[in-house]
Amino acid sequence: MDEHGIESDNDHLDKYPEIKRIIEAILFATNTPTPLSKIREITDAYCPLKPRQLKTLIEELQMAYVTERRAFRLEEVALGYILRTSEVYSPYIELMHRNKRTEKLSPAASEVLAIIAYKNPITRSQIEAIRGVDCSGTIYGLLERALIEPVGKLEAPGRPTLYSITKDFLLYFGLRDTKDLPALL
Repeated sequence: MDEHGIESDNDHLDKYPEIKRIIEAILFATNTPTPLSKIREITDAYCPLKPRQLKTLIEELQMAYVTERRAFRLEEVALGYILRTSEVYSPYIELMHRNKRTEKLSPAASEVLAIIAYKNPITRSQIEAIRGVDCSGTIYGLLERALIEPVGKLEAPGRPTLYSITKDFLLYFGLRDTKDLPALL
């Protein structure tokens, strides 16, 4: 602290290694992205930091994993942070899961999902107008997989449901937010 009792950015330097270990423990304990606000809430129990200080520690962890050529990496996806296996080790992970059935998206589901991602929020009838075919079964399947969700009702006759993508969609495609979607041609 300075002579006025104000904390400087350097006051917690000795606690940074432990804070990094706390961050690692948090991220290893979950398989879903953890928002910065949740990480801060937990690390503040040990040592309160400013958001930019915490973000810097997370970035240092990201760089350390790359520099040390770790088998995992720290990524920011779906408005949070998650540890993932490095791509170079994916063949070995595939061997581990080779007997497990993975359900892929059908071409129809991919089309509907793309329409919703780029046009959200959107109604079923608007999707069907773009695709030219009934989409109710496909929408139901995407709802079951939690890749889309109802987000309200359109102020129109019959008050049709509006659909949008979910955080699970962002996680599935490894996106931070919809701004990371490829540009339309």
